[in-house]
Amino acid sequence: MIFEVLPVWLPYHFFCAEFRMYKTTTALLFSLSLALVVGCGSDSGLPKTYKVSGTVKQGGKPVDGALVTFLPSVQGAKPAIGSTNANGEFKLSTFGPSDGAVAGDYKITITKFSAPPANAPQAPQPGVIASGEISDSYAPPASSDGKGAGSNANKNLLPAKFASDSTSGLIATVAENDSNKFDFDL
Repeated sequence: MIFEVLPVWLPYHFFCAEFRMYKTTTALLFSLSLALVVGCGSDSGLPKTYKVSGTVKQGGKPVDGALVTFLPSVQGAKPAIGSTNANGEFKLSTFGPSDGAVAGDYKITITKFSAPPANAPQAPQPGVIASGEISDSYAPPASSDGKGAGSNANKNLLPAKFASDSTSGLIATVAENDSNKFDFDL
């Protein structure tokens, strides 16, 4: 008698078992997805940054290849940097590319260095420890006043006063919005 009922009962039993497993698996996947979305929020522990852009000109003409550095007035805060394109435009980066700067007051330096001579020794790749051997052609770079001993040192092509935060006279306040634009005519 059990064999007569078995064919009818067996598909129902398997369907229910599959359905229960489907519900359990779906609930588990949904819970895991929810945990990942909630657990992977955007709070990285870093201070909030705001978009900062601007231009650098010298005598009204755009300066290509200048390094713009925003030095925070708060001790221990991270500076923001950017470099200018052919139109003299820059975007600042603090923690990631073009993420801007933390709100606050800054002193600004702007430099543009000449390319090193073709015979200048190459610097090691970032993160690579040098062997400690100094070649005969090595010369120390020029000091900030441009009078260093290095004959192959890069030269700052902009007025020297803009290379130091104590002499540049350039200041800026980054506001808590993404409309921070600063234009500098040296």
